[in-house]
Amino acid sequence: MNKYDPQKVVIQLSTDEVEVHKAVIAQISNLVGAIPSIRIELVVHSRAICFVQKQSHWKGQISSIINNHISVLVCRNTMDVHELRESDLLPSVEIIPSAVAHLVIRQSEGWSYLKAGF
Repeated sequence: MNKYDPQKVVIQLSTDEVEVHKAVIAQISNLVGAIPSIRIELVVHSRAICFVQKQSHWKGQISSIINNHISVLVCRNTMDVHELRESDLLPSVEIIPSAVAHLVIRQSEGWSYLKAGF
């Protein structure tokens, strides 16, 4: 058993800044490299919705980071504001009712919290 077990982290991504998108992919890769058994949830909302749309520049990287330890969760409220349907998103993402509520719940459950970026 690894000395870091069990670790769970929820990462908030809410910006459309390309450099932050690049950084969050690197941060996730670094976390998995350091703690292979870590569970990660990347919670996407607000302006970051472009990160998970079908035409996303990051679709290849998103597909490669999603596995049994990593989930990409998308806010339904954000989808409604942007008038997006599930079919507008990458097929591997999961939809949650509220990103902010999910972040609060996970933190109350003992998950670590990170804000994507620098």
